[in-house]
Amino acid sequence: MSTEDMENSSAPTTRSKTAVVLAGGGLTGLVYEIGALRAVNDLLVDQTVNDFDIYVGTSAGSLVSAGLANGIAPETMMQALDRSVMRRDIMHFNTREIVRRSLGLPQMLVRAWSHYLRNTKDMTLFDILWFMLEGLPSAFYDSGKVADYMTTLLAELGGANDFAQVAKDLFVIATNLENGDRMVFSRYENSHVPIAQAVAASSAVPIMYKPVRVDGVEYVDGGLRGNASLDVAIEQGAKLVLCINPLVPYDNSQDAFIPFLGPDKGTNAQRQHLSDKGLQAVANQVFRTFTHAGLHYHIKQLRRSHPDVDIILIEPRRNDYQMQFYNIMRFSARLIIARHGYESVTLGLAEDYAQYKEILARHGVRLSRSFVMEELAAIREADYDLAVVREVLEKRPCPSQEAAHKPNLSTKRLSRTLDDLDQMLAQMGEREAG
Repeated sequence: MSTEDMENSSAPTTRSKTAVVLAGGGLTGLVYEIGALRAVNDLLVDQTVNDFDIYVGTSAGSLVSAGLANGIAPETMMQALDRSVMRRDIMHFNTREIVRRSLGLPQMLVRAWSHYLRNTKDMTLFDILWFMLEGLPSAFYDSGKVADYMTTLLAELGGANDFAQVAKDLFVIATNLENGDRMVFSRYENSHVPIAQAVAASSAVPIMYKPVRVDGVEYVDGGLRGNASLDVAIEQGAKLVLCINPLVPYDNSQDAFIPFLGPDKGTNAQRQHLSDKGLQAVANQVFRTFTHAGLHYHIKQLRRSHPDVDIILIEPRRNDYQMQFYNIMRFSARLIIARHGYESVTLGLAEDYAQYKEILARHGVRLSRSFVMEELAAIREADYDLAVVREVLEKRPCPSQEAAHKPNLSTKRLSRTLDDLDQMLAQMGEREAG
């Protein structure tokens, strides 16, 4: 038994009420969260991320939260991402409304132009374009297909689509489009709404996805009222809250150029800016800055009003361009993002291991970094080969199988002591800093 395992054996057995809160972040954020949860899973001793008491999900995070509350492991969710149904079902065009609106555009253009000619002194061409926006559909994609996909996914993975039938407390956050209020779907509120429909409502990003109508009221992305509703978990008695937030503003201030743009050879390799990637990059940065600032303010206020609650926030590094610019619809990119979440979270938690171990011990949650460091080493020794990444992310042996599984990664790592792991971690940290 290692020194670390001996320390863990003396950890307190009493356990506080615990919660996992997953923020929004689109498909990229969803995959990052699965990778991050996979890393947390390997750090936990005698329990998994499916053993927490409360799960709160916003936007894409609601899909992962629904899976966790149903007992579906991150590895299984990662396997589900292998299939191409994400493009076919989640990215399904809002065809009916697009066609209906398109048929009315010629008549609307005639009315707009006629109105402009009668009021040329008071209007500009921009006013005509603004008027014409009323002829566009409410969104490009159909949220109903997202609900169908979630229903099928839960059925295939053995989960329940009814809040009352889920063993854990699940809270899905959406925004009421009619008045801007936050709506919480759970076994306590709106329990008659299927989980799949609540997830679709929470994930209905404005303009991208059509608002979801529930009981005559339309709902959109829950992130509009805050990217992560930690207060919901605390109100339910959680004393330890683990929050994973994939959305951070990109920090390019220390780089000579944005990696995906490359150096501007025509200007003697002058550094390039986010605006050089166009409107999409600017809008993305603004949105990330807005949500990130709101979440950190939210956590600051909660820590002030609830000093007895420990909040652990997990986020990507701000100079992480992979989280910003990868095309998540490519399967290889999904693996890269998931691996990146796994690796960055592993290093982040391991670097502050003593602090996190102390915090979690107060709530009866035990940690061990030995196994996760072995798997991280396996990924790096394979030079990030996607086959190895996939094997690690999609398969976690049960305790009785670990001895048989670990030799496949590398038998020599079984004999490494905690001092060896500390030395390896230090070397990894130096490489990251370099």
